[in-house]
Amino acid sequence: MTNGFSEQSTFRYRNLEIIFLKHAGFKIKGSKVVYMDPYDIPSDSGLEKADYILVTHEHFDHLDIKAIRELSKPETIVVVPSGCIVEGYKTCELEIGGEEKLDGISVKTVPAYNVNKAFHPKGSGVGYIMEIDDVKIYHAGDTDYIPEMKEIEVDVALIPVGGTYTMDLEDAKKALEDIKADVVIPMHYGALPETQTDVSKLKSEKVVILEPLFK
Repeated sequence: MTNGFSEQSTFRYRNLEIIFLKHAGFKIKGSKVVYMDPYDIPSDSGLEKADYILVTHEHFDHLDIKAIRELSKPETIVVVPSGCIVEGYKTCELEIGGEEKLDGISVKTVPAYNVNKAFHPKGSGVGYIMEIDDVKIYHAGDTDYIPEMKEIEVDVALIPVGGTYTMDLEDAKKALEDIKADVVIPMHYGALPETQTDVSKLKSEKVVILEPLFK
């Protein structure tokens, strides 16, 4: 089902185009154009405008107002966890465990939190399970390896691996065993000094490593 290790920015799954932008940012293109946690997007990126932008929590490298401005059109809806404020845009706020059916996609929030560190307390942010064109995509947000991952069953999982603020490679390997997914794409590494890691060590038949579109 997977392409194995790759040095490209784009992975195709069924009729979807999944582009690793940078850090925890992805573009998902099918019948709708969805961005997940876009961060540090150049003003001359040439990226098409979003139908939806999903933000996992309020930290600057996930809630990037400049990126949202660059990728938005008047109709764009920004999906955020409850309490996460994005002024000047159409928003859809979801509690943890909340679910919303929007035009062309459905979105459900799932827990995302740190276990032994204080950067992301339980309840402060979310992961998303988004369904688009009959494909389920899990964006884990900023999280450690947590018990709730045993309940995740999707087609594609996007999981952080950089350590410091999220789980590291060793815990990501445990997450790989728990999360039921055809494809796992690592993220949240390399863009910040604290998240440097050798992602090639995350070897698994279902892992696809993408190069970020933006350095």
